[in-house]
Amino acid sequence: MDDFFEDAQTQDIQNVQQDGSQAQQYAVFDAFENESPTQAITLNAYVSPEQQLRKDKLRVIEDERIAQIREKDQQERLLKQQKKQKAQEYLQEFKKQQDADIAQKRSQNKQKQEIWLENNKNHNQYKNSWDQIAQNIALKDGEYPGQKDVTKMRQAILNKRSDLTK
Repeated sequence: MDDFFEDAQTQDIQNVQQDGSQAQQYAVFDAFENESPTQAITLNAYVSPEQQLRKDKLRVIEDERIAQIREKDQQERLLKQQKKQKAQEYLQEFKKQQDADIAQKRSQNKQKQEIWLENNKNHNQYKNSWDQIAQNIALKDGEYPGQKDVTKMRQAILNKRSDLTK
């Protein structure tokens, strides 16, 4: 008769007593393993047709609102992606323009440096500044290409040059 009343739970309890406290904990969980999950308790209250219509309208309104929110979210994502792509294109164009400007400045600086080196080389060939001035002006009477008379200026420059060379 004892075999008839024994079931899996009593066998688990006997195993628990034998295996100790840890096995006891697992046995408790095993007892609930075969049970079906509990469902939410629903009230079987009478719902009038007016209340059902209101619930349906509210459900439709809620579904529309959710659809609008999803559509708005999708549009915002597309707009954000477009802005991001436009910003990437602008950034690439900006970098390209910046590289072109840098290359142009580099070539201009090289040209300026070559001109400066050439001027510096010409400057160093004269012993003093008066030689350079005298070289750049026409000291003979017939060499001056201008129309004004600059004989007094020429004479002053020659006198100053002669004072320095004495």
